[in-house]
Amino acid sequence: MSQERFDVSSGIKHLPVFIDGTDTGRTVDFNPADNGFAESLYGLTSKLSQIHEARKKQYDEEADPAARFDISRAEDAEMREAVDSLFGDGFCRDVFKTRLFALADGMTVVENFLFALLDEMDESITENLAKRDTRIKKYTDKYSKYKKYHN
Repeated sequence: MSQERFDVSSGIKHLPVFIDGTDTGRTVDFNPADNGFAESLYGLTSKLSQIHEARKKQYDEEADPAARFDISRAEDAEMREAVDSLFGDGFCRDVFKTRLFALADGMTVVENFLFALLDEMDESITENLAKRDTRIKKYTDKYSKYKKYHN
């Protein structure tokens, strides 16, 4: 006996995360057209900047090189906790093999990651808006013949 189902698309994409061409074994699951997720990404970016600025001040005031390494390690741990809070426990351990604020291609490693997600979202939103207009027109045309029943 078959069961009936009611399937609705959530738009969730399950994107495997590759760093320098290597599969990290992790995925990012999100709806690229979700403004709430974009807000979370921008919030994370802001939080990472705040962490960096606070630790940078400590770092700049510290003369002892060993203490500076401790500050840098603490900064990275705090940032990893913030990233993991959005993407899941152990995400940073599995994905990032360097400090999050290590530079790569003119930005930090974590900025490269976050901006790649935002680029994916931008492309998806444009594509989805075009599809949305077409689908809404299809349904409004289809159901407009029943308008006399909805007065």
